[in-house]
Amino acid sequence: MQQSRWRSAVLWAAIIAQVISLGQLTGVWAKIGIDAGLLGDVLAAILQLLVIVGVVNNPTSADTW
Repeated sequence: MQQSRWRSAVLWAAIIAQVISLGQLTGVWAKIGIDAGLLGDVLAAILQLLVIVGVVNNPTSADTW
């Protein structure tokens, strides 16, 4: 079963996770007043796992990785 690469939910989860993670890494969230501390670090680790899954995933196939 073929699907569009841009319609993959895993791809979009990885893109959003990477944007949020980069915002934390560069300090953008702290500059606008969002400072999560330890919770932010744990969230960043979870988001990076989502990015890894999104990179490993084959978004053109709905059946396989």
